[in-house]
Amino acid sequence: MRLLVDVDVGTKGGIGKDTFETMVHMVQRAVSGGVVSEEVVLVDAYIPPQHRRSIFAPANSWKSSAVLRCSARVALNRKSLAAFIESGERKWLFQEAAR
Repeated sequence: MRLLVDVDVGTKGGIGKDTFETMVHMVQRAVSGGVVSEEVVLVDAYIPPQHRRSIFAPANSWKSSAVLRCSARVALNRKSLAAFIESGERKWLFQEAAR
């Protein structure tokens, strides 16, 4: 599944946000204080090489050298996330189609 994801990036003024489209391998409902967010989901996203250098994220957020646990806004991905949101399930995993 392809989604627009949000990542923290280092800037001259501190830390900012970058949003770009990429492939995600997992989508999970974000929970804070026992409340499920309706605005944001967590994703394990493939980070293209040109974006990796500027990302500001804790080491444990990287699931591999190219996959980062980050967030995706539901409002920006409403159509792509519709089935997941409607399912009520907590987590979906995606695998690439065999070639």
